[in-house]
Amino acid sequence: MISMKKSTKYLRISINIALIVLSIVFFLWILPKVLIYFMPFVIAAIIAFIANPFVRFLEKKVKITRKAGTVMLIVLVIALVVTALYFILYNLFAQMMDLIHTAPQIWESTSGSIRELISRIRVYLSRFPLPVREWSDTFFDNISVYVSDWLSAAAVPTGITERVNSGNIGYMIVSVIMGILASYFFLADRDKILGFLEKHLPANIMSRWELVMVSIKEAVGGYFTAQFKIMGIIYVEVFAGLMILGVKYSFLIAFLIALLDFLPFFGTGTVMIPWAVVMIIQQNYKMAIGLLIVWAIGQAIRQLIQPKLVGDSIGLAPIPTLFLLYIGFRVGGPLGLIIAVPIGMVIINLYKAGVFSNFKYSMVLLFRSIENMRKFTPEELKLEGLEPENEEKQ
Repeated sequence: MISMKKSTKYLRISINIALIVLSIVFFLWILPKVLIYFMPFVIAAIIAFIANPFVRFLEKKVKITRKAGTVMLIVLVIALVVTALYFILYNLFAQMMDLIHTAPQIWESTSGSIRELISRIRVYLSRFPLPVREWSDTFFDNISVYVSDWLSAAAVPTGITERVNSGNIGYMIVSVIMGILASYFFLADRDKILGFLEKHLPANIMSRWELVMVSIKEAVGGYFTAQFKIMGIIYVEVFAGLMILGVKYSFLIAFLIALLDFLPFFGTGTVMIPWAVVMIIQQNYKMAIGLLIVWAIGQAIRQLIQPKLVGDSIGLAPIPTLFLLYIGFRVGGPLGLIIAVPIGMVIINLYKAGVFSNFKYSMVLLFRSIENMRKFTPEELKLEGLEPENEEKQ
């Protein structure tokens, strides 16, 4: 029977555990900083990853060389992106500038309605005994201060243009140029890059890299595709509803609500329900009912399409999903909420593929060794003058 030496066994256990700990430190603290520093190249790699199937199609079907097809595709993608961004940003900027000018009136109207409601409640509470009135006065004074501070903080900040200095513009221009060039070379020289990596990296690292990429394509790609489809459908529904209700800045507001709906645990109700409450306070019942109808329709649409679009792409039970969302929020805030489930799906796929087997076996052996070390044999107990029990209770 073959057995490991204790020194060798514990050395291997220590190495496996240390590798996992170092990997966690690397992926949670070091890698994000590196990715932010090289963000133009990260975006270029993502663009190349998405565009590669189209370049391959041009190579096979249209018989265009990879470099020529890459140039055509990048020019086409840039043209489409610039056109879409121009349309979106033009409308968002126009409505945002208009909102900046009308923000003081909106703030005054909203705060006035809330103050009026508080005054009505105070008049009603004036009939109660003195301790209740004193408590209500303190409570509503605090509410008034909180609402005033919140509305002031929520107002659109002024002096935006002053924050955009020449250094930022120069950095953005250089980053865009670097990103475009990197996208081209990532696509045009893809085979050379992969060949270089296969030649110089160990086979086990390449196999795990391929496993990670497959997991990203199947799980993460499907998850984000489904979420963006849902976000687009919710945007169209909210935009149409706000247009029917005659709401100003409907393009901007619908975009922000759809963006908020993308975040787990938030949704359209985070904006629509408080908005409807404010309309009720202002006695604009028609608008309040309309907003609640728009919110209800959006919720119904989401419940109908989400199982179909997300369905198999997630494949996680509710409890693990909630656990991942909580960890993501604690580690990365709102951004962590977005990426927690995809990252969790990749880790689960890697676990199923046996990537963490050595770590699992190391932990089992370590706990088994600890369990064996803490137990006393009958001979050791007798040497200490103790009588061994028939059923050991330790």
